Amino acid sequence: MSDIKQTLKLKEIDQLDSAILQFSKNTLATKKICASLLVGITALILKLTDNSLDLSIYLSSFISLLIFWIIDSNSYYYQRKLRIRMTEIVNDLKDNQLVTDGFGMPLDNKEKSSWKKAFFNDSQLFYLFGTLVVVALIIIDKMGWI
Repeated sequence: MSDIKQTLKLKEIDQLDSAILQFSKNTLATKKICASLLVGITALILKLTDNSLDLSIYLSSFISLLIFWIIDSNSYYYQRKLRIRMTEIVNDLKDNQLVTDGFGMPLDNKEKSSWKKAFFNDSQLFYLFGTLVVVALIIIDKMGWI
């Protein structure tokens, strides 16, 4: 491989690494904004309904979680695609041997990005648990236990 091609590939790796880092920061910020919004919405609705539980609390929380889950999963999906591209470039530079040290998360040669993995992974547990809590609270409230 010529020096120019190798230099260009190394530059591309640097750019991909920067983009992946930005996506990672964005997903953390998304979770922070979602948590803050959930607290704010709940407090506002409680104040407007004279501190009584109302179905609007559950619905607004559920809709907020769903919207932020979609946004965060989208970021995770593209972050994953960039990691796969980065691994392809590194493998090309290293004569097609899988390289995992120093280049993001280890990925095997058959790794593919999918929307299913984007929506259901360890990073998205915040939204999954939040949604389950809201659904459980709706059921408990409707049964009269609250």
